[in-house]
Amino acid sequence: MTDVIAVDLGGTNIRAARVDAGGKILARDKIATLADEGLKAVVGRIAVLVNKLKKASTVAVGVGTPGVPDPETGIMRLPAVNIAASEEYPLTGEISRLTSLPVFADNDGNLAALGEAWLGAGVGEHVVLIFTLGTGIGGGVVIDGKVYHGHHNMVAEFGHVSICYSGRPCPCGGTGCVEAYASAAALGRDARDTVRKLPAGHTTALLKLCGGPAGVDKVDAKMVCDAARDGDELACKLLDQCCDWLACGIGSLINAFNPSCVIIGGGMALAGELITSRVTRILDKGRVFGPIWKDCTLRLARLGDDAGLLGAARMAHQALEGTQEHAAAPRSARKSRAGRRKRGKR
Repeated sequence: MTDVIAVDLGGTNIRAARVDAGGKILARDKIATLADEGLKAVVGRIAVLVNKLKKASTVAVGVGTPGVPDPETGIMRLPAVNIAASEEYPLTGEISRLTSLPVFADNDGNLAALGEAWLGAGVGEHVVLIFTLGTGIGGGVVIDGKVYHGHHNMVAEFGHVSICYSGRPCPCGGTGCVEAYASAAALGRDARDTVRKLPAGHTTALLKLCGGPAGVDKVDAKMVCDAARDGDELACKLLDQCCDWLACGIGSLINAFNPSCVIIGGGMALAGELITSRVTRILDKGRVFGPIWKDCTLRLARLGDDAGLLGAARMAHQALEGTQEHAAAPRSARKSRAGRRKRGKR
């Protein structure tokens, strides 16, 4: 039986695993990313991990990366903002040169969606959307078991769906993006701003969790969720507002894609029902077109940190299957397809 090496490239660590065709993780390892050294150096560390994990049965490498790699060429179409010198870098070609294996790459949000659709919360579903809630908001779309890439693999920028045309500026250059309102970074910022403005003597669990007024700068999204779980009034109000904004973005994407399920993943998904119950309540109140929402379910991701790894493995297996199917096609059929592609460029 053959296997592949799956790689999840993060800003802090590079994680890798050897995975068989059924999704069983056979071995795993990780190494520091050292992102400030640039993508060329990072690729060298990826190759170290791959070469350490690979066996005679290993047939390919799948890489999940921040930024946007071209799925055909493996060149970074949009840079990974947290890794220096990544723009236009030939990611898959360099890893392949250093490991002597075919390499395939995709955006990490896409692969988290693919992993959940394959072995997680989206198993058996026709159209799956995932919202990854962390410092920012990422996303992915899987249709009939395959990642939907859009025109240039820039689909599923869910964090940059605008929910307020005259709203907050976003680092992407847009205005009113859901990421500016409903990400972990946004929730933490709103909580800190609110706590700073509290009148003297006002009590909230957030002040206790951060160590008092002198520790307000430490307040983050996790503290808000922890305090809300214990019933703190201010934390509940902050989380209610965050989930109201999030539901606006999710509802818009449900209307656009008509999915059979929407999955909430990322660090904030650890809050569980605190998030999904609030978002569901808002969607039920009309933030989404009713007939579409009636046939859709909102779920928590099940694979945790392994979603991206398993998605990368699945992508590599699918890519190999596609290559084999192409090689097995009659020569006349391949020429016909090539002719159609050539004519389409005119």
